[in-house]
Amino acid sequence: MTIEQNIAELVQASNNLTGVVDGKIQEIDKKVKQTQDSLNGWKGSVQAKDINGQALYKSEIDLTGLSSDRYYPVWWVFPNNRAGASFINIVRDYRENINDEPFGPGVTHVAGLELYIEGIDYPWGGGAQSFVIKRIGQTYRKTVRNAAFGISCIARPVSGNLPLYAAVADGSVGSCRKFSGCYLRGGLTYHVMSSMSNAPKYSREDSEVSIYSATSSTWEINWKVKSYHKDDEFLGPEYPECRLPYSYHYNKLFAPKNA
Repeated sequence: MTIEQNIAELVQASNNLTGVVDGKIQEIDKKVKQTQDSLNGWKGSVQAKDINGQALYKSEIDLTGLSSDRYYPVWWVFPNNRAGASFINIVRDYRENINDEPFGPGVTHVAGLELYIEGIDYPWGGGAQSFVIKRIGQTYRKTVRNAAFGISCIARPVSGNLPLYAAVADGSVGSCRKFSGCYLRGGLTYHVMSSMSNAPKYSREDSEVSIYSATSSTWEINWKVKSYHKDDEFLGPEYPECRLPYSYHYNKLFAPKNA
């Protein structure tokens, strides 16, 4: 074999190796791109709960088109102790709904709200229950009333064949044993951020709406809610400004502090 032939074979072998390397590089580049695309997709969809963080769920409460002189019921249930302390944050920007004119033409500073509540379990649950208003701030107009561990309801019969639970009278006002809740002012939009996957429920009706009923061998109960005029004593007093965390709670337990 001549030197020229050896050189030719070496060149061919080198070319073959270059082709193999080029093929591997293309294969690697393809896998890198696939991995990058997968990572970008994951980054766009990952939630805190997927990496052992606390989940955040968003929803909306639409009370637009309703009377701003009335308050409408909103209710939810906090998980039990296994979930730890859960929270619900109901907010709105003070300029929102300007075009709807819920308080009349020319009103540009409508109503701002931040309501932050922490809680565990519900009245009929068996856990270490809690319900704490962490912060409450309202600007320009009041928008929330009567927040409670057991939302204030009207007691009604289910069939009428049994006494009502706890011997309450038909039509009496009391706490629902299944849901927490509050009453929000009509005519406005509210935004909810919560650690709970189930969005709070609400009613736009002025008439009574059933939110929970139960029956045993000796009693029955159908808890109903409805809207109330802002001057109705059912709603209780308006909340003071308590933007310092837990100041509303502490003010109820101890001497009032500046909020």
